[in-house]
Amino acid sequence: MAFLALVPPAAEAAGITVTANVSSSVVSLNETFTLSVAVEGAMNVPAPELGRITDQFTVYSSGTSSNMSIVNGRITSSKQWNYSLLPRETGSFVLGPVEVEVDGAVYSSRPIEIDVVEGQSSQAGGEMEVRESTGNRTAASDDIFVTMAVDKTEAYVDEQITLSFKYYRRVNVRSPRYESPDLTGFWTEDLPPPEEYVEIVAGKRYQVTEIRTALFGAAVGTATVGEAHLSYYGEGVPFTFFRTRGEKRTLRTKPITIEILPLPSAGRAQGFRGAVGRYTMEASVDVQEVQELKPVTLLVTLGGTGNVRTIPAPVPDDLPGFKMYESGSSTKITKKNGVVGGVRTFEYVCVPQWAGALTIPGVELAYFDPGRGRYDVVGTDDIVLKVTPRTTIDEQVTGTVGAVISRVGADIRYIREPAGSLRRVSRPLYLRPAFLLSQLLPLLSLVMVWVWKSRRRRLSQDSGLERFLKAPARVRRQLKIADAASAAGDHAGTCSSVARLTVDFIGDRLGVAARGMRSDQLRAALTEAGADAALADRVVSLLSACDLSRFAGSDASLTTAEIVEETGICIRGIERLRARRRR
Repeated sequence: MAFLALVPPAAEAAGITVTANVSSSVVSLNETFTLSVAVEGAMNVPAPELGRITDQFTVYSSGTSSNMSIVNGRITSSKQWNYSLLPRETGSFVLGPVEVEVDGAVYSSRPIEIDVVEGQSSQAGGEMEVRESTGNRTAASDDIFVTMAVDKTEAYVDEQITLSFKYYRRVNVRSPRYESPDLTGFWTEDLPPPEEYVEIVAGKRYQVTEIRTALFGAAVGTATVGEAHLSYYGEGVPFTFFRTRGEKRTLRTKPITIEILPLPSAGRAQGFRGAVGRYTMEASVDVQEVQELKPVTLLVTLGGTGNVRTIPAPVPDDLPGFKMYESGSSTKITKKNGVVGGVRTFEYVCVPQWAGALTIPGVELAYFDPGRGRYDVVGTDDIVLKVTPRTTIDEQVTGTVGAVISRVGADIRYIREPAGSLRRVSRPLYLRPAFLLSQLLPLLSLVMVWVWKSRRRRLSQDSGLERFLKAPARVRRQLKIADAASAAGDHAGTCSSVARLTVDFIGDRLGVAARGMRSDQLRAALTEAGADAALADRVVSLLSACDLSRFAGSDASLTTAEIVEETGICIRGIERLRARRRR
């Protein structure tokens, strides 16, 4: 019924999986390794929540990739995030679980155990590669600066341009965060992973992190790569929940202008439809012999370097003796040595219409090769099929249905029984209770939509209410992380999770800015909200014990299990406090 379109879509709960993998489970202190998070079964997926991983490792985003395929009318999709992680200290750690929220439902991966040991990076010679600087700074200080450059400032439409962002430092900084530039007017592909090496600039050694991105101009004209930002915190006092972590600073690069050139008209191949790159093509069928009217699957595979997502589907111009239907396509992206390429497969269903030796003509793709500056054509060979006749007339006439129509009589059957033989077997449809009740469903659906939209509008206008309502779900997720750290024997990690979730819960439920409060300010906020002295003392004592364990390295007062238990008591006390205030 039409009114069902008014009901908000439900969460796509089935078929979604989250997996996390690392390139190595044992790494040295000065060695980066890769964490890959993949989500399958959903199309629009937000970035995953890494949780405590950012407390234990310096995290750099090293790109994302996505894939969608259509096979036999069924759409499957997946998305993958890659991160480069640099350990901050030695020890055994548990990564995850990594969580992804889709349509209000939270999906998580399994935790991963990582051992960080003393030693040098696993690169050749045990030392980081040393390079001589060849570029100029775009934003700089004596000890830290950033640059951004492209390998070409003129390029054809859909020709790859490599954008390089470099982050130089000679001192340690806190929580560096890279924000990519505005890339309107380009197709983009990340080129993971970031490179780590040492570069000499004006006679000084700098540790460098390089992040590269492949750009493809989408239209002729002038396109601009916007400013890239790197924010970080300078050296300050050690960070706790009651102290700041230094001054936040931001470095910005200069915009870069790129001229996107039109493809040349001279030498343009016949049938050219916009493919740019360098490609090969193959065609194959699933069988060489088939009965007439039986389907044959034709696969046309294109591979090479270039923006394969924009390659048009190669379709045979004429297929005498066949009916052809498009069945779907799939794309696989590759990024080797900083060059984007991949494989794109097109699937067709071909149905032979008569028996004999039938030929599927080869297909061609005309493309422009920017490296050679010329047009070229790649094609496939003809495919000959042996088509045998069908065995019976019934099969030929009815296709997949083998039933025949036969005469069962020579007279005309009655269209109605004699008078008096008809009787009412049930009440009319319009008098049945179920039918009458169904007429109320459109009105009920409208009321549900109105209530849902009113709640959404209220939450968007009142951020404090949204924090209040979402606080229990957040604290449950964070308690799981604390339980995992406790089970792994990570006392410092447990204390870190416990302190963060307790302070955030106080802020969300009481509507105050709890982060950054001193102990006396936190006690006063609890007291003002109606807490008795025992609860306020208990919360402050818990946070003090956590800080002592995290930053002093020991705590003789509470064990890991007691820390988790005490946290639950404090959370319940704060929740009851808020309930009393509402009454």
